[in-house]
Amino acid sequence: MVLLKVRKVLELLEARGIDALVVASPANVTYLTGLPRSSGTVLLIRRDGRVVALTPALDYWRVLDSVRGVEVLPYSTYSLPDFEVSLAEPPHAYIPKFLKSEGVLKVASDSPYTKISAEVSKALGTEVEDLSEALADLRAVKISEELELMRRALAITEKAVEEVLGDLRVGTAERAIAALVEYRIKLGGADGLAFESIVASGPNSSYPHAAVTDRAIGSGEPVTIDVGAQLRGYCSDLTRTVLVGSVPDEVRRALELVAEAIDEATDAVREGVSAEEVDARAREVIRRAGLGKYFIHSLGHGVGVEVHEKPRLAQGSKEVLKEGMVVTIEPGIYVPGRFGVRIENMVLVTKTRGETLNKLSKII
Repeated sequence: MVLLKVRKVLELLEARGIDALVVASPANVTYLTGLPRSSGTVLLIRRDGRVVALTPALDYWRVLDSVRGVEVLPYSTYSLPDFEVSLAEPPHAYIPKFLKSEGVLKVASDSPYTKISAEVSKALGTEVEDLSEALADLRAVKISEELELMRRALAITEKAVEEVLGDLRVGTAERAIAALVEYRIKLGGADGLAFESIVASGPNSSYPHAAVTDRAIGSGEPVTIDVGAQLRGYCSDLTRTVLVGSVPDEVRRALELVAEAIDEATDAVREGVSAEEVDARAREVIRRAGLGKYFIHSLGHGVGVEVHEKPRLAQGSKEVLKEGMVVTIEPGIYVPGRFGVRIENMVLVTKTRGETLNKLSKII
C-alpha cells in the first residue's frame, strides 16, 4: 500500500519536473508511510525514488519498526551523549543545506508556509512549489487497503454505539454517554478517536457542533451522537439521532425527513457527478417540507487519514466525484433553542452508484 502511494507521488514529481518534495503535514506523513502519530517526522522524497524520514531521536525506534522502504534518520536539537544521532539539527536547518549540496533546483512542499519551506527558498534562491492540493487530490481516491481499514473503523464505531443504546436513559448525562461510547470504541480495537465526540440532548442538539456537557437526558428528547474511530491512521465518521421516550411529532418527522434526504443524496452518488448536485438533492427534500432554513451546513465531506478531506459536498463546490472516494452524507435539521436531528452515513463512490458502508439503521 505504501509503495503504491509513494509511486503516485513520484509520478507527480516527474510530471511537474520537481526534483524533491518536503512532506511536513502529519496527515500526509501518515498517508505516505502508514506511520500513526508522526510526532515531528518530516519526509524528503527525491524524484529518483529515495525517501528519507527525519524523525526525532525519541521516536527513532518506533518509526524504524513501523515504516518500510524508507531511510530513517534520527535528529536531536540537544545532546544525547549515549545515543548516536544522524543529525544534530532540526529538519528546517538540515534540509536546505542538504538540497543545496545536492544541486537540487526545483523543490515542492505540502506545507509551503512553514519554516522549512522558507529556509529552503532562501538557500536555493527560488520559490518552493505548493503541492498541498495535489496531495489532497491523491488522498481523496482510496485504494482497496485503505477502504478495508475504513470499513473496519466504521464497524467498530457502529458496534460501540449499538452497545451504548441501552444506557441512553432519562437522567443519564451527555458526558457519561460520550465516555461510554469512547470506551467501547477503544475496547473494540480502535487505536483512538477520529475526532472529539459529540453527544447533544434536547435543546443542545440544535447546535451542529455541540460541546458535550453534564446535561441530563430528558424524556421525549432527541440525542445526537456523532463519533468516529481511528484505525491504523484511517478514520470513520458516524452520526445517529436517538429518540428517547415519546418525542413530539415534529421531531420524529424531522428525523424521517433527514433519513429521506440521505436516501435521495445517496441515489445521486456515482463517478462523474458534481459534489454540488449531491448536496442539492438532499437539500431539496428538506426545502420541500418547508424546513430548508434549518439545514445550516454542507451535506458532507471526504474521509480518510483525516476526518475532513476532499471532496466537499456543498453548494458552490466545483469538485466532481471519482471512483474510490469515500464521502459522508449528513443532512440535518436544527431548530434553534428547541431541537436538532442529524444522520450521517459513509458512502463509497463507485462508477455506477454510491455504496453505503454503514450497517446500523438510520433511525434508532
